[in-house]
Amino acid sequence: MLVSFSVSNFRSFHNKEIFSMEAGKTRNFSERIARTAGKRLLKFKAMYGSNASGKSSLVKAFDFMQTAVIDGIPAGSSLDYCRLYDENMNRPSRFEIDVIIAGVRLVYGFDVLLNEGKFLAEWLVERKGQRDKQIFKRDIEAQTYELPTYNGNGALNERLSIYADDIKDDGTILFLRTMNQNKDSLYASNSEIEVYRILYRWFRYKLSVNYPDEPITQYTYFFDSQGSDDAEKILARLDTGISKVSVYDEPTEKVMAQLPKSFAQSILDNLNERKQKKNPEAEDAPAVVVRSHEGHSMYLIELSGEDVICKTLKFNHKHSNSLFTLRDESDGTIRLLDLIEILLSNTKDMVYVIDEVNRCLHPLITKQFVQDFLKLAVERNIQLIVTTHETVLMDLEVLRQDEIGFVEKRTDDGSSRIFGLENYGARFDKRIRNAYMKGQYDAVPKIDAI
Repeated sequence: MLVSFSVSNFRSFHNKEIFSMEAGKTRNFSERIARTAGKRLLKFKAMYGSNASGKSSLVKAFDFMQTAVIDGIPAGSSLDYCRLYDENMNRPSRFEIDVIIAGVRLVYGFDVLLNEGKFLAEWLVERKGQRDKQIFKRDIEAQTYELPTYNGNGALNERLSIYADDIKDDGTILFLRTMNQNKDSLYASNSEIEVYRILYRWFRYKLSVNYPDEPITQYTYFFDSQGSDDAEKILARLDTGISKVSVYDEPTEKVMAQLPKSFAQSILDNLNERKQKKNPEAEDAPAVVVRSHEGHSMYLIELSGEDVICKTLKFNHKHSNSLFTLRDESDGTIRLLDLIEILLSNTKDMVYVIDEVNRCLHPLITKQFVQDFLKLAVERNIQLIVTTHETVLMDLEVLRQDEIGFVEKRTDDGSSRIFGLENYGARFDKRIRNAYMKGQYDAVPKIDAI
């Protein structure tokens, strides 16, 4: 689970800003606080702020760090340093994350010079109380590194040194990524270095960063009978008009013809590769869900034996005998179909970061979605972080004070700062929605009348 995330010299963030999921002194709704590794952690946080305050920059900072770990420095990020100050062009940007994975608290970070597209430093420590145990440290500029010594395992020490030495002056790749490239046999025989793998897998599989114009989910739950039933109940309860969701076969030739040839071939290659690695006792065939960028077309492509089978979803509506496709549904319904993934997912320890969670949704539906999540969060170690303008959530009978945060532009230089409602010590019975709109917590637009 996420403890905190910090960033500096990235987009609207000049100096170091810390986003924290640590619970404060608020006492209500204590049942949805996660207690692990000596920390009390929130499972939900809503970040408010005016347009251009830096809310999306926070989401993009999460996205940048995740992409850098998995794939390297994202293309097109050379101008993503904080351009409010000219000197920032040659100043390192810093990203650091504090997470608890399987009861182990890890602090991992790196410095990157965005203007030149190169990493400058990288570090990983295990935190126990106030004490840090260094796992590794790299200074790429100085071409030096520090690794722990595993007593009685000279072969392992030598291999780690070789891996680190190979990239000691390589500013294009992180050591964490290097330690997760074709290293399965290494981990199988050396459990003491498992920390490298669990942290990398957290970035790859447990952190989900989402934008309002991109799909959140691949709709895989709809192709499972139980998941489909659960989704139908949610859709009916939220007054979408959808009464039933069904899976229909689609002609393979029709589906593949809609895809670029290279993309279609890559799908087939991926399915065949997964088929070769698949446990022969497993029942499920290799499958992938393909969805258009606009979200209006979606297909499940499955490899069954030697045959490629394509399926899609169709919807029944109340008071109609017609079948509707995803293309026929409103933007709000499609957005809700995305969000349902969060309510239905059985994946443990997920951290969802969603920009503009309320996009295309009625305020009451947004509120109900959050309330549904909070009920489920009592029994699940899952975290949801959202940016929003939806003030209907600003209700202390719905959210804790420490579940409400703000991003605002500083008046002196226009850079972004992060702070929380708890800073103001609002009373439980106070109507914070009205107070926020009146500017009592800052983080609202400073509008001049005509």
